[in-house]
Amino acid sequence: MATVREESWQIKRRSDLCAGTNEPFTDKEEIMTRLLFEDGEYVREDYKLSYWNDQMPDHGLSAWKSVFHVPPPPTEVVKKENAETLLRNMAAKEDADDTNAIYILAIMLERKKILVEKDVQIREDRAKIRVYEHKKTGETFLVVDPELKLAEIEKVQEEVVGLLGGKPPKTETGYHFEAILHALIEKNEKLLFPKRPVGGGDGIARKLAAAFFSLLAGKKSPYWEESNKMFNRFEDSETWGPVIAGYRDLIERIPQEVRFQGLEQSAFVKQLEALAIKEPKELREQDVLAAFSSNAPRVVELREKVLEAVRAATAYAAMQ
Repeated sequence: MATVREESWQIKRRSDLCAGTNEPFTDKEEIMTRLLFEDGEYVREDYKLSYWNDQMPDHGLSAWKSVFHVPPPPTEVVKKENAETLLRNMAAKEDADDTNAIYILAIMLERKKILVEKDVQIREDRAKIRVYEHKKTGETFLVVDPELKLAEIEKVQEEVVGLLGGKPPKTETGYHFEAILHALIEKNEKLLFPKRPVGGGDGIARKLAAAFFSLLAGKKSPYWEESNKMFNRFEDSETWGPVIAGYRDLIERIPQEVRFQGLEQSAFVKQLEALAIKEPKELREQDVLAAFSSNAPRVVELREKVLEAVRAATAYAAMQ
């Protein structure tokens, strides 16, 4: 492993021509690649195997043999794994805050056999840079190894799963959030689920909004099954289908945001914990809203949509 002075996240495309003879490579031809560090940046060079064996050039930082594949048509290149797309986008930003996520994404792609580790470089400050090659395109990915501890790895993995649209496993914060929702539903049960609900379009809008809160609270909600049937009944409706799709999107996004807020802010966790232990009659809605007073755009957006659902669920009561 060689030593280098500095690094940045970079993706180095494999050349179509031999760096020594300028001759094009053929499909499935064995080639040699070497990685250099010149003028403060990494340089990749690709050679025909015959030229490499004849001229024996310096190996630079590292060198390896691989097989050249003719790049696929552009229509195929677009069809990438979500993890790969996210890695490419983050690498292009060169944001230090993405270091951990980039590393985890690279590991994920290595496990999927999309990336192959070729070498490990060590900077003068002892930081590691892992050199990966894309198995299909031949590109070189230079990824900083932040040498995360186990607990840190789990946290970053969960964040990456969320970024990829998956469902991170529920944390204590998630349980507190569900407990708060259960208490609010119990406190406002007659308002959300009256025995004599209003009919017509206004009645459907109110029922769907109430069902949203029940489904958001999870399957332990006493109205979960009824609410799920309500969604299924109107899901194909031209009028109500888009409304239900919006609610389902919130049901996916809100728990993830609560989880990530809990991972990032210990004060938020304490707020939810204090609210979760309150009896329904003692729990004030304004205190719950205050816990979600972040100015982060994504939190503001979700909070406004929840308030819209509250207004829809309580519109009939407000007119009484």
